[in-house]
Amino acid sequence: MRPRRLSSFFEFTSLGMLLPAVLTLALFGGSIFLYLLPSIHNAFMDDRRENIRMLTGTVINTLAHLQQRVEAGELAPDEARTMGRDLIRAMRYGPEGKDYFWINDDTPRMIMHPYLPELEGRELADYTDQKGKALFMDFVRAANSTGGGFVDYHWQWKDQPDVVARKLSFVRKFEPWGWIVGTGIYLDDVQGELARYRTRLTLIFIAILLVVAGIEVYVLRKFARGARERAKIRLQRERLLEALRSGEERYRTIADFAYDWEIWIGTDGGVVYCSPACERISGHPPERFFERPGLLREIIVPEDREAWDKYLAFINNEVGGSLDFRIVTRSGQTRWLGVVGRAVYGIGMKPLGIRCSFRDITDRKEMEEQLRHQALHDPLTELANRTLCLDRIGQAMRRAGRRGSYYFAVVFLDLDRFKIINDSLGHRFGDMVLVETANRLSHHVRTLDTVSRFGGDEFVLLLDELASPGEAIRIVKRIREELAQPFHFNGHEVQTTASFGIVLSPVPDIRSSEVLQRANIAMHQAKEAGRNRFKVFTARMLESAVDQLTMENDMRRGLESGEFHVEFQPIMDLGGSDIMGFEALARWQHPERGPIPPSEFIPMAEESGTIIKLGEWVLRESLMTLARWRKQTKGADDIFISVNLSGKQFARAELDKLVIDALRAAELPPEVLKLEITESALMDHPEAAIHVLKRLRRIGVRFSIDDFGTGYSSLSQLQQLPVDTLKVDRSFISRMKTDPENMEIVRAVIALAHSLGLDVVAEGVEDAGQLCSLMELRCESVQGFYFHKPLSPHDAEALLHRRAEGGDAAPGHQMREARQDCEDEQLRREAESA
Repeated sequence: MRPRRLSSFFEFTSLGMLLPAVLTLALFGGSIFLYLLPSIHNAFMDDRRENIRMLTGTVINTLAHLQQRVEAGELAPDEARTMGRDLIRAMRYGPEGKDYFWINDDTPRMIMHPYLPELEGRELADYTDQKGKALFMDFVRAANSTGGGFVDYHWQWKDQPDVVARKLSFVRKFEPWGWIVGTGIYLDDVQGELARYRTRLTLIFIAILLVVAGIEVYVLRKFARGARERAKIRLQRERLLEALRSGEERYRTIADFAYDWEIWIGTDGGVVYCSPACERISGHPPERFFERPGLLREIIVPEDREAWDKYLAFINNEVGGSLDFRIVTRSGQTRWLGVVGRAVYGIGMKPLGIRCSFRDITDRKEMEEQLRHQALHDPLTELANRTLCLDRIGQAMRRAGRRGSYYFAVVFLDLDRFKIINDSLGHRFGDMVLVETANRLSHHVRTLDTVSRFGGDEFVLLLDELASPGEAIRIVKRIREELAQPFHFNGHEVQTTASFGIVLSPVPDIRSSEVLQRANIAMHQAKEAGRNRFKVFTARMLESAVDQLTMENDMRRGLESGEFHVEFQPIMDLGGSDIMGFEALARWQHPERGPIPPSEFIPMAEESGTIIKLGEWVLRESLMTLARWRKQTKGADDIFISVNLSGKQFARAELDKLVIDALRAAELPPEVLKLEITESALMDHPEAAIHVLKRLRRIGVRFSIDDFGTGYSSLSQLQQLPVDTLKVDRSFISRMKTDPENMEIVRAVIALAHSLGLDVVAEGVEDAGQLCSLMELRCESVQGFYFHKPLSPHDAEALLHRRAEGGDAAPGHQMREARQDCEDEQLRREAESA
């Protein structure tokens, strides 16, 4: 009897009823913590992996767009890579924009790191994390796999170098440039989010346990006094219900705790199921969607509702589809959602409605928008860039083609003397000038106009919807006055002006880049006219630019085909009454245009860079000619050759090697070569000039400063330069007798040279009066048409032969006669004054 009572006690008391429920819930909870939580963890990690994979794909697509522009000829490869690095360096995503991208290559060498610039350019094959993993080599191996790969390693905690954490990164290779682009997530961040979900799940489980326990106590009290048969039937029913409830909760839990928002819309339009994730994404709890099935369409922004309606009609099939659209959350925020949906069917293909999965893709959309903005805007000034500028010009040209009374203007402007601002105050002040210029331009144009930064200190204005072409001139005058006002930055006053080139509509049926090119040509015409001016493009300007380009091409071809030759102008020694050397002068005999004056082709060669090749050819040709004279002419060993160096040649680090190689090739001693360098070239880089001159001076090469007096020299720097000669510019010599100020300048230059231990050569001596004045001033040597014009190598060699033979035909005889005439003239003046 006692065992039966004990069994009855366990069966009909609270302990007997509660114990199975507790055990069932324990098993259910264990299944949650052993199966569901790892599944959520895996799903969560898969989502994070897919997210960084998608973000990296977006960056790769941006680089591919830049490569397409390179292949289309719109960008140079180096410019495209610089733009790509700058775009990726500025990218941030995730909480507070702390997550970032980096770039390295296959070596591996770091191309770009947004907050560790000291790694850039560094080979990182041996770089390891705190666990000894050669992580950059792992990046290379993972990136070389198909579609990229993931790497697990340790790295400093975001921007905190003293905290190191475990990180999972995805890397993918951009094949055209050999770049490996990567980004990653810190696993501590992921674990933190999972911990919040785990806490929430635990609380729900405890709540369920308490509710079930309460129900059990209630049922026990209400039905404990019933008959055994009734209790048995009830127990069987409860067990069956518990099993059904357990199965339902298992599947519902999986759905309810999915990261994405799951919704099932029935065939009647009602909501059959809505997962709790809807509240995290939309701000509305699930029950609101059950109560108001139309709420889903109501929270979609009005502009996207038509696309949503079409999408619902489209996905009502087995294939399904996807859509990106915007919603307004309960708190008023606009968020981007990506939806994937399809029709669902029951037994016998009975339609059950539509199932959709929503995911918040706001971060991805914002990054895409950021990339689009950065691809079309200048990062410094936030103005439109070259691509957007050309697109807007093309739109204006198409509007002008459709509307006869439509006028527009393209203005290309360049800041005058901007390089001086950069060199004197630094690039930081230069950037501030550019930003302030952009602000002034934006302030003084209309909202329908476009202001863009074309590059460097160049800006382009598209003046749209003009009442007449003359309105563009008035706007440019107003902008010119505004830009001429001083800039004030941190106690510095900076003032600059701008040169403007204008193209007025109508324009021919040409590309927008050609319109911009014409505005650029007009701007250069304005700059050459004296700066702070504007010029309106004319067809003659284009012809002139084409002529200049043709001359550049002809010059490069002429250097290869032997159209250039060297002439030699004798330098006369006033003290020794004889030839002391020759100045080598480049001459161009064009096959169609005939002789081209040096005043035309030398500046063009300087601007195009051809002067480097031309100067090297003149140096070698002159030394070879002098070597031939020395072998074939008696007494020519004391003759030197003077060769001009341009500023571009002088700036080359290998100048001394070039000169030494040329001397060795001609088998000449260094003392026979005198290099002429302009005053401006010396003063542009005085420290580098002293270094180069001293290297060549040590081997015996001599130097002279050409066109002295036309530039600006520091006397302290001039004293340090190892030069031998000052050459007085012909512009001073030609006006010595007509302008007393020029006479005093020449006198001062000669006195300065003598005080520094230098001799003087006067250029452009063309009459006896100039020669006599220079003798009185104790000038050592002269050159000019008064004695000799530039001679061909053959005529110069003949002159050296006459010099060796002596007699009346010798050049020294002419010098002695000239000196005697000057002395006679001086005696005559002294007699008259007495």
